[in-house]
Amino acid sequence: MSKKTAPRATRRIAEFNGKIGFISIRPMDKALIIGTVAFCILVIIDSLATTPAPPFILLLRNLHFHLSRYTLLVSTALFILALYIGLARHADVTPYFRRGVYIMVGVMLFEALIGGMMFLQGLRPAEDVHVIYGAATVLALPFFIFVEITAEKRPAMGSYMWGFALLAGIIIRCINTGAV
Repeated sequence: MSKKTAPRATRRIAEFNGKIGFISIRPMDKALIIGTVAFCILVIIDSLATTPAPPFILLLRNLHFHLSRYTLLVSTALFILALYIGLARHADVTPYFRRGVYIMVGVMLFEALIGGMMFLQGLRPAEDVHVIYGAATVLALPFFIFVEITAEKRPAMGSYMWGFALLAGIIIRCINTGAV
């Protein structure tokens, strides 16, 4: 005979109003898209300004180099934001934070595609393990997205805390193994 069990009890989750003090973070996804595109355009303009008629591989290399530092900065900022939302406010994942995570996955995929194009053009990283770390940057956040979405007990913001901390560490390792 099976016993009837009571539903799992979890602690009450505070609503996060999308503000840090008086600053609203609701437009975070739009800011990430606009900031990333603007950053890429500025890197390309800088490359064109410093080198007259640079070869395509040089544009890719500069973009890959600067985008790696940009993604490290953004992933660290999102880690700090996840800490604030999860630990300081005791709130759960909000849809706009999740959209920001999806954008970061897209940016990491874009950077991996640039790295793959450079690899196909014959430009190899200093250490071959850089390719494995590059693949890990693309796969890190989707794993934690899956963990967060399938979590039965809430809040699941801890998943993103781990995810962005891990992503920042992998990016640091990528930077160390890819430099020539």
